[in-house]
Amino acid sequence: MARRWFVRALAALSLAVLAAGIIATGGPAQGRAERRDQARQRDLSEIQSLLACKAQQAGRVGTDPTPTEACPMTPRLADPFTGAPYRIEQVAPDTLRLCAGFELPPEAQDHGPDASGCMVQRVVPD
Repeated sequence: MARRWFVRALAALSLAVLAAGIIATGGPAQGRAERRDQARQRDLSEIQSLLACKAQQAGRVGTDPTPTEACPMTPRLADPFTGAPYRIEQVAPDTLRLCAGFELPPEAQDHGPDASGCMVQRVVPD
């Protein structure tokens, strides 16, 4: 009788620890969403790097992500998970807005997009 109680108590404790771990970390679905959002952030960062390189070459900021001989980077221009194209907007002569459809809210990410899924980047051409 005492042994049965001990086994049940140990099983209940194990389940409680497992549930607490899933709640604390968000579980596997949260982890997958974080990895997809990290890929999107990397893509936007690579687009920004290409556009910064082209701005250095041209002396002005532009939104055309076509690689050139001087800036041969070929960033991914669409979300690899949804196929939706990333948005590139010039909001000021030296500022770009790069947008993607992030899954997690901005407060769940270390740094990155605002509430609309966009990152504003200042690009200073030489």
